[in-house]
Amino acid sequence: MLKLSYWEKIKGEKIASGLPAPQLSDALASGVGGLLIIGVLYLLHGEFKLLPSFIIPFGASAVLVFAAPWAPFSQPRNVIVGHLVAAMVGVAIYSVFPLTSWLALALANGLAIFLMVLFKAVHPPAGATPLLPVLTGISDFTWLMAPVLTGSIIIVVIGVLYNNLIKKRRYPVFWY
Repeated sequence: MLKLSYWEKIKGEKIASGLPAPQLSDALASGVGGLLIIGVLYLLHGEFKLLPSFIIPFGASAVLVFAAPWAPFSQPRNVIVGHLVAAMVGVAIYSVFPLTSWLALALANGLAIFLMVLFKAVHPPAGATPLLPVLTGISDFTWLMAPVLTGSIIIVVIGVLYNNLIKKRRYPVFWY
C-alpha cells in the first residue's frame, strides 16, 4: 500500500470527478421527487407542530433518495434507522442536559454519528436529527414515532414508488 503524506491526501486523486453530466430529465425527476416528498410530509403533518422544523433533515434525505437512489446512504435501512437512532440520541441527551449548550449539541451529534456507523445505518441528513431535540427542548420519546419514524417511512415508501416508475432508476439497491 502506497503511503501518502498528509498534503498528498489533501490534493485528492484527480482534479475532476469524471462523472458524466446529468441529463436534464434526470435532474427534473430528482427535483420532482423532492417536491413530492416535502409536499406530502407537510400535508400529512396534522397536529405535529414540530414537523415544519423537521422538514430540514427530511429535505436533505429527499436529496439522497431522489437524486442518488443508488447511493448506500440513500437506502431504506440508512434513512429509517439513521434518523431513528439519531432522534433517540437527541432526546436522551436533552433529557440529561436540559439546557441547550455547546456540550449537549456536540455530544448529541458525536454520539449519533458513532451509533449510525456502529449500526451500519449512516445517513448524513440524520446528523441534524439529534440537534433538533437539544435546540427545541424535545424530551418526549413519542417524538421518535411521529414525526421521525413515520416521516422516514413515508420518505422510503414514496422513494420506492416514485423512483421505480422511472425507467432508468431502481430503488432500493438493498433493504438491509
